[in-house]
Amino acid sequence: MLDEPSEMDLHAYVDGQLDPGRRFAVESYLSENPPLAARVMGELGTRTALRLLADDPRPIPAEMVGKAAALQRRPARAFLRKAVPAGALSLAAAASAFLLLPGRPPAYVDMAVASHRVAMMRAHMASQVEAPTFDAGEILARTSIAVPTLPTNWQVTDVQVFPTDKAPALLVAVKTPEGRSMSIFATREASDAPERPDAVREGLQSVAYWRRGDMSYALTGDADPIAMDDTAEALARYWS
Repeated sequence: MLDEPSEMDLHAYVDGQLDPGRRFAVESYLSENPPLAARVMGELGTRTALRLLADDPRPIPAEMVGKAAALQRRPARAFLRKAVPAGALSLAAAASAFLLLPGRPPAYVDMAVASHRVAMMRAHMASQVEAPTFDAGEILARTSIAVPTLPTNWQVTDVQVFPTDKAPALLVAVKTPEGRSMSIFATREASDAPERPDAVREGLQSVAYWRRGDMSYALTGDADPIAMDDTAEALARYWS
């Protein structure tokens, strides 16, 4: 039986960063696992669409607009649909429009995504013991990191506290009743994240990020950005 590729392997595959041997192993596994292969091909198609947006002056197919827009934050996608009708959009014009959109998310979001991928990798390693005990009160007392109350039907699968350049950070890996694996990243760090969650696509994952006072948060998972944004909106309301 072929070894299942890790999330890190899949991310590197989409980015074209695997050596030929490991790339062949990933492709062999994907050939026997159509659902995962379809998800990976969707990511590859999205990246191809963005490259064409920047380089090709021909009229853009509607499906390519959708793939490119899927990488943007939800307000940005709405802006694109309103500002430039899809039928009149050229690849070059779309690329120019993307350049006018807001910049990248705060730097801590990259750390949140990397931490999520490590947590998913840990889940498949027998030598890495997960720590599923989660006590929000103890975490707040010891680290000054405040986290929302999690839905009662979410299963905590791992909890990790680790240092960053500015302050401790917390990662809580969870699994929903539907079998979705996600992680919540929290750090006591002031940032320019919005007060209401916003979401972007980062490789094979989507991440929704927001702030509450001097706390910054991110929710990372495999769902599309809109679904992840909706989940983060509900999670952020658990304080009220």
